[in-house]
Amino acid sequence: MKQDQIIAYFNGQLSPSEEEDLLFWLKEKEENRMVFLQIKNKLDPDKMDHPLLESSYSELKNKLVVKQQIKSVRPIKSKPLIFSVWKIAAMLVLAAISGFMAAYLLAGRSTTQTNTVWFETQVPRGEKSLLLLPDGSKVWLNSESSLSYPGNFMEGNRNVKLKGEAYFEVAKHNGSIFTVETPDYNVRVLGTKFNLMAYENFYRTETTLIEGKIEIQKGKQIIKVAPGQTFTDKDNQFFSKETTAAKSSRWKDDVFDFDQITFQEMVIRLERWYDVDIDIRSDELKQITYSGVFKNEETIEEVLNTFQLTMPIRYTRDGFRKFNIRMNK
Repeated sequence: MKQDQIIAYFNGQLSPSEEEDLLFWLKEKEENRMVFLQIKNKLDPDKMDHPLLESSYSELKNKLVVKQQIKSVRPIKSKPLIFSVWKIAAMLVLAAISGFMAAYLLAGRSTTQTNTVWFETQVPRGEKSLLLLPDGSKVWLNSESSLSYPGNFMEGNRNVKLKGEAYFEVAKHNGSIFTVETPDYNVRVLGTKFNLMAYENFYRTETTLIEGKIEIQKGKQIIKVAPGQTFTDKDNQFFSKETTAAKSSRWKDDVFDFDQITFQEMVIRLERWYDVDIDIRSDELKQITYSGVFKNEETIEEVLNTFQLTMPIRYTRDGFRKFNIRMNK
């Protein structure tokens, strides 16, 4: 694959057959993907015929994994293609239901009337994703998160399942209820903006309403949440507090805004955002609470250096993407 062909792709100049050749070449081996990324990273969006360089790349990456996202009644977990050496600031994933159904039929599978096809988008560590649902709703998925919805999404009420964290802008659709299912509780909305965090290893589920109205459903309990409120379910106990609503969703704009979270939770978040492994070597550090604001343009080393200036800690690097943190005594 020549450099001019890769540049032609980002300029929107490849024919469908040439694009298929590019996809095949990328799938062949890791070395090809490395070459592709090296050329892509040198391109100047201002000098391209196609101004949406990142969107073009995300679209291509989505085509590489689209067949893996087709789910049956019992979804098979599959990981999308990960370029671990290059961090994507944001991915744009256009999930058109007709396109997925076509891919499903081409894969030679069939369903019965009692089976439901489920579609799932998975976001690995170090990335974020913008998902456009068939009803026009937008979902920003944070690192190491997944969202799935059924093939009959547009029939009756709209249901999705979330693992991890997401920010929703739900479109109104003929009075249809939009429901987000998490392991702890469900969120019901008509049209609104809210942030929902349901990472399993945070041991709580947290919903912050930005605008509109939502209801939290847990068993037979129904709790209404007002704009500016954060509702938390931890150890089967409910908490509600007034908050600056926008803080909870600043991650989608590449701003990490911490407010009185444990150091252990903050480290887990950094692992997801930067695709690194951080080992806390001093147990007394894990329950220290921390507040702070970082921009995604800062490197992991710059963030850890800030910690060293504001906390009694020191860190060491242990390999390419691994760090150790301990109390500085």
